[in-house]
Amino acid sequence: MNSFGKWFLSIGGVVVAAAAVFAVLNREDLTFYWNLWQASRAGTQFYESYEHIGRDIAYHAGSDERLDVYSPSTGNNHPVLIFIHGGGWDSYNKLLFTPVAMKLLPHDLVVVIPNYTLYPDAGYAEMTDQVAAAVAWTVNNIADYGGDPDRIVLSGHSAGGHLAGLVAMDERWLAAYDLTLAALCRFIGLSGVYDVKAQMAFERAKESTAPVMTAVMGGEDNFTAASPVTYVTADRPPVHLIHGDADTTVPISISQEFATVLAAAGIPNELIVYPGKGHTDFLFEALTDADAPIVPDIVAFVQSCAQ
Repeated sequence: MNSFGKWFLSIGGVVVAAAAVFAVLNREDLTFYWNLWQASRAGTQFYESYEHIGRDIAYHAGSDERLDVYSPSTGNNHPVLIFIHGGGWDSYNKLLFTPVAMKLLPHDLVVVIPNYTLYPDAGYAEMTDQVAAAVAWTVNNIADYGGDPDRIVLSGHSAGGHLAGLVAMDERWLAAYDLTLAALCRFIGLSGVYDVKAQMAFERAKESTAPVMTAVMGGEDNFTAASPVTYVTADRPPVHLIHGDADTTVPISISQEFATVLAAAGIPNELIVYPGKGHTDFLFEALTDADAPIVPDIVAFVQSCAQ
C-alpha cells in the first residue's frame, strides 16, 4: 500500500473513532432525536390515512392556531383527552404528537391536540389563553366528534404540563371563556413545570440561565404568578401526575412537591413514578412497547371520570 493509501486509512480511522466518541458522549441526545424521528414518521402515516380526524380547526379568535380532533371510528359520548404538547415553550407542533392519539383511540377516547403560539411570538399568558380557548372549543363542539362534553380531561407534557396546569389551577383562564373549572373532569400532568422558581433553581444548579423560560415568563419577577402551584385551592379538579425518576430536564421533585401542595389543599391526586425513565422515555416507549405503562395509566385516569 502506498503512502497515500496508508494516510487515507489513518484519517478514516480517526474519523470513525471521533464518531464513536461523539456517539458515546451524546448518546442521550442521539436517542432522543432518533425516537423523535420515529414518532414523526409513524404519526405522519397515521395522520394521512386515518379517516376520523377533524383537521386544522380554528379555535381561537385572536390567532391563526389550529387544533386536530381524533375520534374513534364508531360510537358517541366517549371521554375526551386534550393533550398540550411540550417543547420548551419554543418548539414542536401538534402533528408530532399524533402518536398520542394513535395509542388512545383503540381505548375509545376522543383526543384533541391543539397548536399554540410559540416563543418568541408569544409569552406564557398568550399560550395559556390559547389552551383555555382550546378547552372552551372542546366543551362547545366535542359532541359533534363523538365526545362527551361532561368528561373532558386536560393534560400536558413538560412545558405543555405547565400551560395546562395553569388552566386547571387558576380559574381566571377559563372564566375568560365563560367557563368554570367544573368543565374539567381531571388534570393529567406529565413531567410538567408546576413551579417555575423551582425549575430555575434546578437550572442554576446545572449552571444554566434558562433564557427561554425566563423570557417566556416575562422575567423572574413573574415566576410565582406563572406557576400552577401558586393557585392550588380545594375546588380544583382531581390531579394525576406522572414523572420519571431519571428526568434530567424537569426534576421529579417538582411533581413531588406539587403533589404535597395538592394533598394539603384536599385535592384528590396521585403521583405515578416510572423508575429509571427520563423526560420523554415513557412517551416514546409507547410507540414500540405494547407493555408501556403510560397508555393504560392515562386511559384509567380518563375513564375514571363518572358518566
